[in-house]
Amino acid sequence: MPPYNFTFSPSLSPLALQTPQTLSSKSTPSIAHLMTSVFLLRQQSPSPPQILLLRRSPQDSYPLKWEAPGGSADVTDASILAAAARELFEETALSESHFHAVLGMTKQKAEDLFTAGDEEEERPANWGIDPNDEQAQDIKVQVSEQMTVLFTTFHEPDGIWGKVNFLATAKGQDPKVKIDAEEHVEWGWFTEEQVRTGRAARADIFTEASFSDEILVDGDRRVMEFTSRAVWGSLLEAFRVGREMGIIV
Repeated sequence: MPPYNFTFSPSLSPLALQTPQTLSSKSTPSIAHLMTSVFLLRQQSPSPPQILLLRRSPQDSYPLKWEAPGGSADVTDASILAAAARELFEETALSESHFHAVLGMTKQKAEDLFTAGDEEEERPANWGIDPNDEQAQDIKVQVSEQMTVLFTTFHEPDGIWGKVNFLATAKGQDPKVKIDAEEHVEWGWFTEEQVRTGRAARADIFTEASFSDEILVDGDRRVMEFTSRAVWGSLLEAFRVGREMGIIV
């Protein structure tokens, strides 16, 4: 038995019955490499809801950028849900999770947010890859007769990569996070406002590994740069959908 447990909403049941390889074959265009991402929310009343983010290693692709937990599906994963639960456990040590829904990468939301709002002056110059530059788009994949889900696709040299993004929660009011220092160097739980502005209090960021970095600062706050603008838009979408589903308030 794996060292982690997960449950899921009944609406996601078709995703538990097919292997990641089967899902990839149902996509048009076909997916050469399938990944998962987990938008993990928590609510600690009376504080605002938060989302868990990790900062990538300086030796990895997208060095020192912030992202949600996730990674590649393996041939040994029984389903894409199992792949997401495994990646969440490997990257955060969170062993009990519940998956509520699938989210797209919300390319349009990212573009809309970048052309409106008062946060423009605060954004760092290197905010993240533009959705058009990475050719990111959401495509509909027919999983079963009753279920269609969104895969986020983007172009890489070895073909089309795809990602299934899950909205999830972990068991307990204060789940204990432990990151893999070879993959990520910092982590934290962040509010919607912190994600929107890319600014977080120093005390909200936990450093677990030494690394060379010219720390981005804005007064007494740390500046957070995300892996892409589409990811940034999706993180904000996770808060909206979380409230809509009653997961957070």
